[in-house]
Amino acid sequence: MTKNKRELPEKLAIDFVICDNTLNRYRWRLLVEGIDLEGFLKNPVACVQHDTWRMPVGRWENVRVENGELRGTCVFDPNDEEAVKLYWKYRDGYMNAVSLHIRPLEESDDASVLVEGQKYPTVTKSELIEVSLVTVPGQKNAVKLMNDDGSDYKLGVLNPETAAGMLAGKQNDKKMNKETDKPEKTGGELEEQNRQLQAQLEESRKLNAKNLVALHVQRGVVCAGEVESLEKLALKDYEEVSKMLDAREVPSKGEGEDKPKPEDPKTEQGKTLAAQLQEMQGGASKAEDERKSWDYLEWTKKDPRGLAAMEANEPDRFKKLCADFEAASRDKGLAL
Repeated sequence: MTKNKRELPEKLAIDFVICDNTLNRYRWRLLVEGIDLEGFLKNPVACVQHDTWRMPVGRWENVRVENGELRGTCVFDPNDEEAVKLYWKYRDGYMNAVSLHIRPLEESDDASVLVEGQKYPTVTKSELIEVSLVTVPGQKNAVKLMNDDGSDYKLGVLNPETAAGMLAGKQNDKKMNKETDKPEKTGGELEEQNRQLQAQLEESRKLNAKNLVALHVQRGVVCAGEVESLEKLALKDYEEVSKMLDAREVPSKGEGEDKPKPEDPKTEQGKTLAAQLQEMQGGASKAEDERKSWDYLEWTKKDPRGLAAMEANEPDRFKKLCADFEAASRDKGLAL
């Protein structure tokens, strides 16, 4: 049944408390006073579900810290059908949440910034990336953390002694109770706790490596056959793999759809790839000899499209190239 369109106000604006200083359900805190707004205010987009690849549905105005809260006004785009729908969802109470996306700059486990029940450090300084309209926030205070490369940022678990000292200090301000006199943990208990912390750190490193490769798969510069090898390398040397992938050129939109396949000799790119395949088979020119000596890393830097053609047309050679590179990396201590 078609309903009449509702009359829109002159300005589609709704005020929000974006975040505050309280302990979130994941047991860490963000100090809103330490949020750097400068970059965000130059491009205050209102995204949906933290999807920065889609067009924004509005902008944020009057973003400020007030009484321990980060507040702002979302102005919905009246010329965007999706934005108008979202405006009415919020106005009618079907949606109420927004979510903050930050890049942590500093974190602290100092007792002065910890509260009872806290398990992870307090993010004392951060940079605001964007604020999204969301159906269900990831946590009560709705804060999303990220690294410089866009992967998820993981807070480390508080040192048990720091957390215990903080709690003891809080309790000393109240009446002393029996739990204050609990015996210290044994050596075995501390060893097990350390093992658990190391396991959590390893899982965090693996997640960062996977997220890094996934980001560049989404950019279209990583082939399917490279994923596992790149994840292993990133686990050992994250910065080096990140630089290598950042240097890869993103294919132009629509490439490979309307154009002939790479091996088609009628296209300039096809000629290049055909020449590369001939070179791999033992050409006599200087350029051919040079390509024969390339390892996997050189292919990714100098001709990633040629590497993709090799994977598609010469899978055995591609697998051998990857295997040789992994073996060489292990010899140099760069791979697990």
